[in-house]
Amino acid sequence: MKRALLFAITFLALAMFASAQTMIDFAGLGPTNTPLAVPENYAGLNWSGIDYVSPMLWTYTNGTTETGAGFTNGPQVMVAFGGGPLCYKKHGGQSVKNVCSITIAAGVGPTALSQFTPVSVDIAAGWTSDGAQSVTVQAYSDGNLMGSQKFDLAAQAQKFTLVFPNWGPITELKFIPSPGGSVVLYVLELQ
Repeated sequence: MKRALLFAITFLALAMFASAQTMIDFAGLGPTNTPLAVPENYAGLNWSGIDYVSPMLWTYTNGTTETGAGFTNGPQVMVAFGGGPLCYKKHGGQSVKNVCSITIAAGVGPTALSQFTPVSVDIAAGWTSDGAQSVTVQAYSDGNLMGSQKFDLAAQAQKFTLVFPNWGPITELKFIPSPGGSVVLYVLELQ
């Protein structure tokens, strides 16, 4: 009887641990009025092509607020973003996939994640130069494309589910904003 009870408690504990989810936001990075690169191994992941900022503090030298509408319409006051002025025609930028994409990859080191399972993301359109805005999300496992999906974005942050059949644990998640735009990342949920 005691073994059965111990087995049941152990099974429930493992089931709860297995379904535990991690919410990654950028509040832990501290307020900044100037965009800064998300540091390596933040939340155990490597971040490429993505900056973070406090949108309410961010102004250019002339005092004009330069954030797009999606920077202030989500659940967090600290945001990460990719694309930006290099992809925004107003600033003379051109859309180049290598410059405009955001990559979140497995980290390196003892506290880093070697793989992760994406669950959802709260995102919004940042700047847009031609109205319509979307983002293509691609999942890779050791360089092999596991899945891809396109989401239409708005200035209001939206939560999109990133769990698709066959995505499973991955080593890299890539966000590619539509030409001329950017994407604002509020919260990334992992399992």
